[in-house]
Amino acid sequence: MPDVHAAIDRMADDAGALFDEVRAATADISGVTRDAFGAKETAAGEILIDFCRGHGLTAGFDAVGNLAVTLGAPQAESDVILASHLDSVPRGGNFDGLAGVIAGVLALAAVKQTGARGARDLRAFGFRCEESPWFGTAYLGSKLCAGALARADLDKLTRFDTGRTLAEHLAALGVSLASPPIGVPQVKPARIAAYLELHIEQGPLLLSTDTPLGIATALRGNIRYPYAKCLGHYAHSAAVPRHLRRDAAIATAKLIAHADERWRALIDAGNDDLVFTCGILHTDPAEHAMTKVPGEVTFSLNIGATADAAMEALHGDILQRAGELAAEHGVRFDLGARVGTPATRLDANIQAVAADAARTLGIAARSMPTVGHDAATFARLGVPAAVLLVRNENGSHNPAEAMAIPDFMLGVHVLAETALRV
Repeated sequence: MPDVHAAIDRMADDAGALFDEVRAATADISGVTRDAFGAKETAAGEILIDFCRGHGLTAGFDAVGNLAVTLGAPQAESDVILASHLDSVPRGGNFDGLAGVIAGVLALAAVKQTGARGARDLRAFGFRCEESPWFGTAYLGSKLCAGALARADLDKLTRFDTGRTLAEHLAALGVSLASPPIGVPQVKPARIAAYLELHIEQGPLLLSTDTPLGIATALRGNIRYPYAKCLGHYAHSAAVPRHLRRDAAIATAKLIAHADERWRALIDAGNDDLVFTCGILHTDPAEHAMTKVPGEVTFSLNIGATADAAMEALHGDILQRAGELAAEHGVRFDLGARVGTPATRLDANIQAVAADAARTLGIAARSMPTVGHDAATFARLGVPAAVLLVRNENGSHNPAEAMAIPDFMLGVHVLAETALRV
């Protein structure tokens, strides 16, 4: 579709301007914060709605609060969805999630401009709350879109900074809490021929291999404990000998060190995409002191892999060691509720279409696994799903994300070509 690609080339300046406008509207002390089901996430969506309407697209927030964009009235019996998420982590980077939403919008704008519609209708979405820090679990906007959350679920999830439930946040946005729309798909899975998501790469592989694009083979699942605690007993540091202490800090440190050793062993055994992170680890600033034996430690556990068995192996090792350390140190580990998602294989046929599209366009791309994305929501419903990755310097979830617009535009070309071929 050379006319589509010419139209995409002409929108490079529009892409840069959209990223800049959203960055300015959602800036924080450092980086950006697009709060899930909040004002700045909404502001990002409104900027894109204005752009879409200016390019003849039908755009607005749908019945569950997600940004929804179409070419107009349906003309086919099935859809190809181009989507990603509007929210960011607190004080994160400007490209994580937003790049995929803008890519979908630009692809639809180019198709609308040229009239080069394929055999299926195209839709773009900007989902709310893909990031797990806000409510302790991920993919909430895409789950609402897929009808995968029940009314009762909305009262169980609380945003970490506001203390308000998901139900309260949705109601504040004007979303009805009845069914429909809650628990009912906004697009029936049987109607979706393919789900395509563009996202920045969140690691260094593409940069290290001087490759602008990646085609994901699988999404890492995860096992997470976002609110874990180790509970011991505060005591005078100079008065209590080691064997009588109930030191929560030492017990927790040993648990994390053990997890790291088991992680390395499992990698050596062939699980080279297994990851482990303890992103939260602290004593209570209201209670801790240099002269106190720590009585409480708050921490998190995050295990990820493209194989569920590898995640469960590390998880089991951690639980076993926690029990041993509890007995050794006289402490209690309260890990809280386990959350997470299984690993997800992506559609091999769409991967092949995307790879051929990149070759046809003369764009270098490589196959590789990636982290969890909203694509997982639809893949688990049986929808053929694929993820394209754009080279991005400095990783993600930090203000230094540095995706280059020329790389991004290559991704838009491959996304649009794949969508029209599927």
